[in-house]
Amino acid sequence: MKINKVAIAGSGITGLSTAYKLKNFGVEVDLFEKNSEPGGAIKTILNGEWMTEYGPNTILLKDKIVSDFIRELGLHVDKQEANNNAANRFIVRDGILEPLPTSFFALIGTSLFNIQAKLNVFKEPFISKSRNPDQTVAEFAERRLGEEILDYAINPFIAGIFANKPENLSLRHALPAMHRLEQEYGSLAWGALSGSKKRKEEGRIPRELISFKEGLQQLPKKIASRLNRVLYEKRVDKIEKKEAGWYISANDEEFGPYEKVIVNIPLYFWTDQLLPIQSRDLAVLQDVNYPPLSVYHLGFMKEQIRHPLNGFGFLVPEKENRNILGALFPSTLFEGRAPDGYHLLTVFAGGGRQPDLASMETNKLYDIVKKDLEELIGIKEDPVYFDHVYWPRSIPAYHVGYDKILDTFQKIETQNPGLYIAGNFRNGVSVPDCIKNGIDLAERISGELKTGPHI
Repeated sequence: MKINKVAIAGSGITGLSTAYKLKNFGVEVDLFEKNSEPGGAIKTILNGEWMTEYGPNTILLKDKIVSDFIRELGLHVDKQEANNNAANRFIVRDGILEPLPTSFFALIGTSLFNIQAKLNVFKEPFISKSRNPDQTVAEFAERRLGEEILDYAINPFIAGIFANKPENLSLRHALPAMHRLEQEYGSLAWGALSGSKKRKEEGRIPRELISFKEGLQQLPKKIASRLNRVLYEKRVDKIEKKEAGWYISANDEEFGPYEKVIVNIPLYFWTDQLLPIQSRDLAVLQDVNYPPLSVYHLGFMKEQIRHPLNGFGFLVPEKENRNILGALFPSTLFEGRAPDGYHLLTVFAGGGRQPDLASMETNKLYDIVKKDLEELIGIKEDPVYFDHVYWPRSIPAYHVGYDKILDTFQKIETQNPGLYIAGNFRNGVSVPDCIKNGIDLAERISGELKTGPHI
């Protein structure tokens, strides 16, 4: 019996993208969400004239697939491109915010790196490929670029993207593009030069750093508005296969049957009661670490800050022995983030670098954060706007040996035909990665529903 109906548990951006594309392919979809609004970690808060992001702050638009998806939703008219100052990225060195060099001549003249580090950059094309199939990001960076670049470029970069340390992440899984450059071209430099034509052929577009007029959550809200059936405040408690098909239990109600079910739920919520999964497989998946993270949104009058905040933000290398990972300057990047005459800062603390710090009491941790901000950008007095967001589990860490995690996903899907696993713990953590993964999954399922065996 052909059911041609799909259930999706969780309205994170991967699940939403899958649901939207399936609907366009003519598939009936029920989307279950435990909260009262869609988006998962993407959450925008508007408080008076202050607009803050609790999760991701921006989208780096570089793929035609994602650009076309945004246009298809009609969101291109509300797209906000980051201010030109966004090109300025600062790294803290000896307590000073140094601009990250973005050109050859800037690299030569920067005081961010010493002479040996600059020489290492020029030597990089002549470093041989690693024989280690699953090296850490730290091992890769130190071998190809040296300790200085690792400490003052790669370490803060990983803190900014993954809220983690390069020693904790697998290069091949966390930064697959960088891994491919070494494997295909022998070096990052040759890859950057030789790969430009290939990137155009793959549908890359000029890079844009974007958000939307109503914040980043405008994206999941727009997708959800295009769906036929979103069941809010329905926490999925059980997903099981019966003779007639797949069924979902949520809030003591049973829904189904479905021909296929997509699980878009963070791994730390998985239990053997939720899914038909063996305890040993569950134990493997629970090895994935989501480091805790504290985020402060702080609003100041412009005259309360010495630094002009003329950039995207700043990152703090671990070598600097500070208590914050870095900060973004949202009111510099986009209009409508703060009242006229005010700055908005988004400051990060904890992560894989200092996990115990993230869970500290709000005011106690703020006193620590404030000291760093006083010394680094010269804040004066207390903020006029204050909000603290605590993520007990933030971004999944793609650790060395992550193949075992991916193999376990594949095993579960093979043992349970019609069950699919999707989320930022698989094939990329960024919003564009999740959108592309959702589109790919929808195309795969749609093809199977048309040609494959049915219940």
